[in-house]
Amino acid sequence: LAIFHLPYFNNNADSDYELEEFLKRLAGVYLFMFFISIVVAYIISSYITKSLKTVSDKIHKTGINKHNEKIKLKNASTEIFNLVNAYNGMIDELEESAKKLAQSEREAAWREMAKQVAHEIKNPLTPMRLTIQSFQQRFDATAPDYKHKLNEFCAILIEQIDTMSAVASAFSSFAAMPIGNSEPINVVVVVKNTLDIFTEESIEFSTTSNDITIHFDKPQMIRVITNLVKNAIQASQLVAKPKIELSLSQTQNEVFIKVKDNGEGIAPENAQKVFEPKFTTKNSGMGLGLAIVKKIIETYKGSINFTSELGKGTEFTIRLPKE
Repeated sequence: LAIFHLPYFNNNADSDYELEEFLKRLAGVYLFMFFISIVVAYIISSYITKSLKTVSDKIHKTGINKHNEKIKLKNASTEIFNLVNAYNGMIDELEESAKKLAQSEREAAWREMAKQVAHEIKNPLTPMRLTIQSFQQRFDATAPDYKHKLNEFCAILIEQIDTMSAVASAFSSFAAMPIGNSEPINVVVVVKNTLDIFTEESIEFSTTSNDITIHFDKPQMIRVITNLVKNAIQASQLVAKPKIELSLSQTQNEVFIKVKDNGEGIAPENAQKVFEPKFTTKNSGMGLGLAIVKKIIETYKGSINFTSELGKGTEFTIRLPKE
C-alpha cells in the first residue's frame, strides 16, 4: 500500500507564484555561492601570487658580485616551498662559485703582476750584464782615459739601477696603496694647483663653480689628476695642434671630473684592457697609471669610464659622491 501526496491547485496562478518564489530563492543561493567562490578564489590567488612575487623579487635581485639573501616564507604551498628550497640551494652554490671565482681572479691577477714585474726588471738587467762584460774585456787600468771610462760605466749602471728602482716603486705603490685621510677638499683649488706643474700650453681648464667640495684625500686627488693629464699629454704627442681639456661640474649629489684629449684615440680591441695593471700602448712605462687612478676612485665609492674615437681622441669621466 502506497500513499502519494500531490498538491492540488485550483488556480494556475498559485502554482506560478510558488514556482517564481522557488526560482528566486534558488537564484539567491547561486548568487551567494558565486560571490563566496570569488572571494575564496581571490584569497587563494593572492596567497599564491604573494609567495610567487617574493620569489620573483629575490630572483631578480640575485647577482654573482653581491651578497644574496635567502628566501624565508612562513606559509606557502608545498610546490612554493620546493621552489624556495631550490632557490636557497642555488644561492649557496652561487656564493661558493663566487668565492672560487674571486680567488681564481686574484691568483690570475698576481700571476700577471709577477710576469710584468719580472719583465720590467729583466729589461734593464740585460744591458747591465752586457755593459759589465764589455767593461771586463776592454778595461785597462793603465790607459790614460780609464777614469773617464770608469765614470761612464758607473753612470750607465746607475741609470739602469734607477730604472729598476722606479719599477719596484711603481708596483709597490700600486699593490699597497693605502686609503688616505678623507677630508673636505675644494676640487677646483686642487686641480688648479696640480695643473701648475705642467708647462704645456695645450691644457685648458674650466669649471661650473669655484667651490666644488667633496670628501677625499688631497694627495690621492693630486695623483689622479696628474696621471690623467700625463696620459692625455702622451696620447696627443703626435697631433699637430694638441688640445687637452679638463673640466669640473657638479650636481646635488655628485661631482664630475672630465679629461679630454684630441690624440690618436683607443682602438676598440683595447677598450677592455685600458684599466688593466699591465696594459699600455706607449713605448715606455709600466701601464699602471690608469689602473692606479681606477683603484683610487673606486676606494672612494666613485667610478671612472671613457669614450674614445680613433683619430679624434679620448675623454675620461670620473664620478664621485659628495658625501
